[in-house]
Amino acid sequence: MEILDICAALFALIAAVFWFLSAYGRLPPMLAYWDSTPANDPFYQAVKFTAVMNKWAAVFSGASALCVGLGLFVRG
Repeated sequence: MEILDICAALFALIAAVFWFLSAYGRLPPMLAYWDSTPANDPFYQAVKFTAVMNKWAAVFSGASALCVGLGLFVRG
């Protein structure tokens, strides 16, 4: 049962690191383009990086909640 508690804490810590990475730093200035934004635009890259970090943070946060939930059912 302690394994689930340890896993929940580790997953929560990893999620916090990913959320910190997603919010850390400044966004570069947004530039206007006539047709479409190129894939190498710094603002586009920053927003894409933030979305990926948020996705992984949500995955690890869900894994932490799953460990806590499983621990409740196993113990009780």
